[in-house]
Amino acid sequence: MIIHRHFAGAILLLPVLALLPVIATLPRGSQLMSVVVPQATHQPQATSSSLYLPLIMRPDPNVNEWSQHGHDAQRTGYTPQTVPYPWRWRWSWNGPNASGGIAKVTTGGTLPRNVQPVTGGGRVYLAAGIDGVFALSEATGQQLWRRSGIGDVRSTVAYDRDTDTVFAVSATGRLYQLRAQDGAVLAAFATGQSSTLPLPPAVLSDRVLFAMGTAVYAVDKRTMQLLWRYDAGATVAVPPAYSPSRNLVIVATEPDLFVHAINNVDGMRRWRVRPVHAGRRFEDPTEFRFGWPVIADGAGYALIKARLPWQTLWRDWPQTNNGMRQLLTQYPGDQALFALDLDDGSVPFIAHVGHGGYGDNDYLPMGPQPVVKRFPDGREVVYTIIRARHAHDARWDSHFGEMLLDSATVSGLQGGEVRFIAYDYPPGSAAPYLLTDEQPNVTVAGDYLFGAHWEAGFAARILDRSAARGSFGVPITTQRLATVVTSQDNAGACAFSATHYCAGGLENTRFYDFGFYLYYRQGAVYDRYWSEYAVWVVSNENIYFRTADGAIVALTSGAPQSGGGGAPAVAAAALPAPDAAPVAVIPHTAARVWEGRHVTVIGTLQYVFNNGKQVLLGFSNPHRGSFKALIRQAAWERFGGRPETRYRVGQAVRISGVITWYQGDPAIMVTTPEQIEVVEDRWVLGESAPPDQQGGSGAE
Repeated sequence: MIIHRHFAGAILLLPVLALLPVIATLPRGSQLMSVVVPQATHQPQATSSSLYLPLIMRPDPNVNEWSQHGHDAQRTGYTPQTVPYPWRWRWSWNGPNASGGIAKVTTGGTLPRNVQPVTGGGRVYLAAGIDGVFALSEATGQQLWRRSGIGDVRSTVAYDRDTDTVFAVSATGRLYQLRAQDGAVLAAFATGQSSTLPLPPAVLSDRVLFAMGTAVYAVDKRTMQLLWRYDAGATVAVPPAYSPSRNLVIVATEPDLFVHAINNVDGMRRWRVRPVHAGRRFEDPTEFRFGWPVIADGAGYALIKARLPWQTLWRDWPQTNNGMRQLLTQYPGDQALFALDLDDGSVPFIAHVGHGGYGDNDYLPMGPQPVVKRFPDGREVVYTIIRARHAHDARWDSHFGEMLLDSATVSGLQGGEVRFIAYDYPPGSAAPYLLTDEQPNVTVAGDYLFGAHWEAGFAARILDRSAARGSFGVPITTQRLATVVTSQDNAGACAFSATHYCAGGLENTRFYDFGFYLYYRQGAVYDRYWSEYAVWVVSNENIYFRTADGAIVALTSGAPQSGGGGAPAVAAAALPAPDAAPVAVIPHTAARVWEGRHVTVIGTLQYVFNNGKQVLLGFSNPHRGSFKALIRQAAWERFGGRPETRYRVGQAVRISGVITWYQGDPAIMVTTPEQIEVVEDRWVLGESAPPDQQGGSGAE
């Protein structure tokens, strides 16, 4: 007789007699469930039969740790573990010092985009780019070890409990196996390819899956020997996700925009489909990179998000599912989230989820990835950010939402349809919203819903998701919990405290009411250490908030006024006093090294854009990664209306001001027209020096 046991993602075959001692020693509260005796198709002996018993044991909390990117190999972004509210500050790393100043640890001060903290063996592990991998104490946040010399580690690492090792993918194309205790390199597997994309490994019961270049690899996690290799024929742009029920590996490629299903037995293709509309092209841009597939294994779907162009932001979104379906049917190129049948890659329904992300000025990067929660009855739903126009323009139309995967979970609704979740932001608003060009990344832990914005971390507890709720007018109810903001800049609301808690008046560039802050009176720290990505992770007794500036904050259960400690007492570096006048004339390519100095930047405009909140003057197109000048809306009247009418691509300009930071790029905030001088092209392009600099060294 045979028993099939489903446990921790694996299927084990156990003889019934061998199982009896296990049953006798089950922890209190464990259950044997769903005994199924199918019609026998083969009987080895006339007196025997096959008995199939799916055995469900009480979960081991260590198995449910957030041990890899997206929590598990399915990348669900969901954990059943919770940390009871209220919370207190436990420790921080790569963020504030003991007085709320800035105390960075990593080279450059931040972490690579998409990196999540993962846990295992009492430690927290962090991929840190050129710094390699850090291991911190789960209890105190103190550094235990750092493994360098393994290249640029831009992908979330994975902890494996079976081998007590950490798997790290390097941009050099190597998969490293590190001893979790001290970070020693135990083995490495070389692919001969390379990639700077975030491509976290997925750890299964016997192997590690990872992507690199144009291939996907399965490597034995004990011997580090190749089990199979899948050649995708194009760049694999996302990390692999795994379906235990089908034993499939899901990835997506660029620039062809295909999604691939790979047989995990032999690495052969099961199916390949292109879900995005035929009119969409990689050059739009339409991309999969910086996202990842998510597996809803119970429902039988793979979910994949596409990044769409900035222009898709401006579509007015309806407030009903019927309206959303009509919009996405009329404009199929606006479909951003796709559910694919795991068996054949077909699309069973239209997902009522519009595109959004962190960005502005004609740049809208990859937005939040879907989160799949499985309820005790086995049904699954998706949590993500959805849209419905109700205030101002189309950027004020995002909300937390629940998307259904079938017609049985909520009466009257079907797969792809969404339900709205109430979230009280701005605090006390009669018409709350989330910004669509600032959509937070979503994590769910039990009934706790988390959103990671570039300036703040939101948190709420879902209270009532009964079938009568979920419409725009009658949303699912929640309790708003403590917010975490980057810097508390409202000094009148509360003095700095080691608890990092402020009961009211929490404010960075916006007002957030109550909660925790990292830094005290430090302003827009994220602009200097920008990584485009923040995330919440819940594991064991800690809630981790990885900020957009690369800091890690650990919260745990307790009275918020009782927290404190854990931050290194390192004095913040003081910036030089502001210069009263420009001290140098510099090319725009040199602006990064003149932080905090008053200079005149020269160059030719390659990009001019008004996003409704500010005008951006860029010196490259795309403007990401280079110097820019910004004119906020409050200053427009000094320019006679809309500043973009005064400046055009191809003009040579001299822009004076203090070099600061904007989303990781050097910038000058322009408040008066006198700061911008349009000059003859030959001066800026080097054909001759400006009259006041002829014969000089370049300094004014």
